[in-house]
Parts: sequence; C-alpha cells; structure tokens
Amino acid sequence: MDATYLQTLVRRFPDLELGIKRLHRDDADFQSICEEMEMAEIACDRWKDLPDRADEYQKIFDRLQDEFLDYLSGKTREAFLRPLQQGMKDNGRNS
Repeated sequence: MDATYLQTLVRRFPDLELGIKRLHRDDADFQSICEEMEMAEIACDRWKDLPDRADEYQKIFDRLQDEFLDYLSGKTREAFLRPLQQGMKDNGRNS
C-alpha cells in the first residue's frame, strides 16, 4: 500500500490515527484490508464515467471501510482489555 493512502486514512479518521498506524505497522490482515480499500477507491475513481461500474466499486469500498473500522475497533478493544484480563488472572493466583 502506498504510504500516501495511509495518510489518507489518517486524515479521514484523525481520532483513530494511533490505532491505524500501529495496526498498519504490525498486522498483515489490517494491511490487506487497507490495500483492498485503496484498490477499490482507485477503481471507483477510474470508472467514474460509467456510474453503474463506479457504484459497484463504491459498494465494495463501503464494505471494506466497515471491515476496516470493525477490525480496528476489535483490535483496539483487545489491546485495552489484555492488561485488565492479565491483572484479573494475577489477582486470582495471588488470592
């Protein structure tokens, strides 16, 4: 994926910048979602003169964007809960 597109995602979702950059750096599945979003957006723009075709790619992009946000949310939630869950396990052993 082009680094420029990563910046596009950060501009689009500025409140999610840290999560986007961290996952893009460390998570191959997330990188793949981002790459597919980029390809769908490029295709949508390429076919803008044929509205039916552009609409197909827009729908693909919209589904990928939902997947992107769901994945980001899930991974962010996991990262937040991991220390809490570890603390609960430690407390259970120390009781």
